[in-house]
Order: sequence, then C-alpha cells, then structure tokens
Amino acid sequence: MKKLVIQILLFGIVGVTTLAVDTLVTSILYYIAKMPAFMASGIGFLSGFCVNFPMNRKQVFNHSKDDRFSLKTQIYLYALLSIFNLIATSMMVDVLVKTNILEIQWAKIITTVVFAIWNFLVFKLFIFSKKKHDEDN
Repeated sequence: MKKLVIQILLFGIVGVTTLAVDTLVTSILYYIAKMPAFMASGIGFLSGFCVNFPMNRKQVFNHSKDDRFSLKTQIYLYALLSIFNLIATSMMVDVLVKTNILEIQWAKIITTVVFAIWNFLVFKLFIFSKKKHDEDN
C-alpha cells in the first residue's frame, strides 16, 4: 500500500511538472516569439509529452527489463492515449460548459482530475505493466 501511495504522489509531481513545462513553453512561444496560440499550445503540449513520458516510465512506473512492452511500443501506446485524451477532454469540457453544468474553469479542473485517474490506471495496468513470470501464475 505504501508503494502505491508513493507511486501516486510521484505521478502527481510528474503531472505538475508536465503542466509547468507545457504552460511555460506555450507562454514563451505565444508572448515572446509571437506564435499563433494554436501553434504555441501544440508545441507546449508536445514539450510536456517529451518530459512526461520518460519521467513516468522511469521514476513512477520503474522501467526495467521486465516491462511488458518495448520502448517503441510504449511510446506508440502513450502517444495514442495522449491523442485520445486530448480529444476526449476537450469534448467533456465542451459538454459540461454547453449544458450549463459547470463553468469552464471547473469543467477543466474536474475533467483533468478524472483523466489523471484514468491515465494512472492505464499506465500502471497496461502501458508500463510488467511481464508475468511463471512463479506469478
């Protein structure tokens, strides 16, 4: 149980770090480099991805030779999940706001929390899971 709590705390720290990188890169590109918001935000998102993946893989989910999937497959699955999350979170926020259930800032916060839980479970149970050994069966 203690290991799981530590893993969840590390996952949260990685998430906050990723958000900081994404926001910083987006802000610099938008305000200083004068890039369009769409482009600045996209590059910020990709920057966050480049920080988030290795930190989660190594620090949170303890990459080892026992990983179920190869690095290449993990990156592929992670990228697919990120694309799904981007679309699904945008849709969820949109529905919550358009149906007058929540103001946008609350919709974004609640959606982020829901998808953080979802991501943790998908990472732990699938993408960064370990191989089953004969003695485990």
